[in-house]
Amino acid sequence: MRRALTLLLALALTAPALAADEPEESTENAEKPDPAAMLEGSAISASLTLRVDDKKAAAQKAIALAEETGGWFSHFEPTRVDVRVPTADTDAVLDALAELGDVVGRSYQRTDHSEEIAQLDARIEGREKVLARYREVLDSAKANSVVQVERQITQAVAELERLKGRRRFLENRLGHSTLTVSFQFRDRSAPRRDGSSSFAWLNTMNMADLLHDVRTGERASRSIVDVPTPDGFSPYRKRGRFQAITPDDVVFRVRSAKNKPQAELGFWAEALKERQIAAGYTVLSEETVSDGKTYILELGAANGPQDQTYVIGLQVHGRKLILAEATGEAERFVERREAVLGSLKGM
Repeated sequence: MRRALTLLLALALTAPALAADEPEESTENAEKPDPAAMLEGSAISASLTLRVDDKKAAAQKAIALAEETGGWFSHFEPTRVDVRVPTADTDAVLDALAELGDVVGRSYQRTDHSEEIAQLDARIEGREKVLARYREVLDSAKANSVVQVERQITQAVAELERLKGRRRFLENRLGHSTLTVSFQFRDRSAPRRDGSSSFAWLNTMNMADLLHDVRTGERASRSIVDVPTPDGFSPYRKRGRFQAITPDDVVFRVRSAKNKPQAELGFWAEALKERQIAAGYTVLSEETVSDGKTYILELGAANGPQDQTYVIGLQVHGRKLILAEATGEAERFVERREAVLGSLKGM
């Protein structure tokens, strides 16, 4: 029996094992392979950067295109959507996606996994043979050897499952391409900082001044409302003044303005929205929360070569308007969005 166990241990040590780290992918930006070649052993990933008039609408169309082929979206955010589509449909979907806007960037990568799959198949076969041998020995093992044999079986099963899991992962990659579509606003002109509104405070609602004031240490006017500090922000609070910033330059502040002429939240919410659209912002979302006490307007706009997100929270308190503002580069802001919205809803 000892000799059999020694032989089994030797088999386990010499059987091929899966490397701890996945092999580094080698990519090539070359001519697109034909669908048959894709299915044999190559994983396809591609990306498009599009300039569009409406990023949200374009993203929804991209998802619809993927679903028409039997695909789905795997990641979604305001500036980007990742979709998975059957590999054979990759070219057709990419061409259709390119029609959604002006293409300003495009990449195409093919990674050959044929050799790795062949190695996995050999390893799986080897492990299955070792496992079968363990089970044969277990049937005739003495009581004092059963625990040791069972331990070897457990380890062999775990290794076999890891190998099969990697094999299934590669099968999924080969069967469906990953397409990443990023969106930019087609109009790259920055919104106007001033405005023609007869209400002076509306003409001060712009992301450029907000960024300038927070970065230069300009203190906001006092506010009578307590606003929770969003997670990840470093706050400044003193005598009713509140502003905060993150390490990646997403800024947040709260200030007040005169409710003059005195009006309700609905009136000011509509006036704010119209003014921001007229200034060149794109409305991404809007909602009234906290039992109708807070209006939240989420906007997008170009800021030089990058896209910027600008969120405004508005409350009416008698003769005062409470204005909470947050802005940051769009891809950075998406990581802070829920924290900012949570803070506005908690005013």
